[in-house]
Formats: sequence, C-alpha cells, structure tokens
Amino acid sequence: MAAQSRQTKVLVTLLVSIVICTIILNTLGHNPPSAGAFCLSQYYRLVPVEKLIRSREVEHPGYWKWIEIYYDEGGSDGLLLSGIDSGIEKLDSQSGVSNQEDMDCHFIICNGRIGLDGQIKSTEKWKKQLPVTRTPDNNMRSAWQNEQTIYICIVTNSNTPQPTNFQIKRADVLVEELCREFNVKSESILYPNNGRY
Repeated sequence: MAAQSRQTKVLVTLLVSIVICTIILNTLGHNPPSAGAFCLSQYYRLVPVEKLIRSREVEHPGYWKWIEIYYDEGGSDGLLLSGIDSGIEKLDSQSGVSNQEDMDCHFIICNGRIGLDGQIKSTEKWKKQLPVTRTPDNNMRSAWQNEQTIYICIVTNSNTPQPTNFQIKRADVLVEELCREFNVKSESILYPNNGRY
C-alpha cells in the first residue's frame, strides 16, 4: 500500500512539472530568453561560409596570397555611400551586398545594426574575382601583393569600435575557410591593429 502511495505521489509530481513546463514554454513562444555571449539558434540562421566564398567566375587558388581584416564604423568611410544601409537584412543572403563594384572589400561582416550580427556578405568584387583598389592600413606590402589580398571588412558601431562575439567567430571561420580553399598561409593574414581583433 505504501509503495502504491509513493508511486502515485511521484506520478502526480511528474504530471504537475510537465504542465508547468508546458505553460512556461508556451508563454515564451518563439521568443527565447535573450542570448548571452553566444547563441546557437542565432548562429544557425546565418549562411554557411562555404557557400559564401563561391563566386560566379572561375576561382584561381594560386592568385590570392593575403587576407587583410579591417574595421569600419557602420556608415563611415563610404560604406553607406556604396549602398550598404540598414536595408541589408532584406537582401538575399546569396546575392551579395550591393550591385555596385566600387566596394573597398571582398566580404563584409555585419554587426547587428547593419545586417544580422555575424552575417557575412560577399561583394561583387569577390563574385567576379576582382582585386580591390583599397589603400591598405599598413603600407608594408607592394602593389602586386595588395592586388592579391582578400579584404574583409568588420562593421563596428561608432560608440563601440570592438567587434561582437558573433563577428569574431564568423571572421575566424571565414578566414579558416579562405586559407583552406586558396592555400593562404597563416603568416599572410593581417589583423586590425597588428593583433587579433
């Protein structure tokens, strides 16, 4: 008799906890609790890097020898002038950032204010495998080296010039994939401020 009473108590407690959890989950709906430093559900909404580095033109693996990452405040240094604004989220993730070819980079990593946080957009320069005529942050390389450089722009906020955790993670994944695909050596990667982020 005592065993049956105990089983009944456990069953009732289990049913009550299931009902309470169901109510809590239904209350949250599709609005999960705010993410901390890293949230997989937000990360998985982003397009895989492997798809982003594909281009319309024939890729020449031996051509790209350098990767340079630099920061740009959203809207400064011509980003808005080049057609990148808050409407970037509405663009198809495969279609690139802009139809203009005067972008000063090959890839843009968005910050949440412009595009989704960590979203990578390839520019027309990358899709057509064209070099960028950007003046590099350090003038230690010659003109032909600058021409063989893949430029990655990390968009930052003007009040916080540091990249977000998503941007750092996505930049690392992008750089790793570019190095693997085009055989770029790790010493040929130039980070902002002569350091890693």
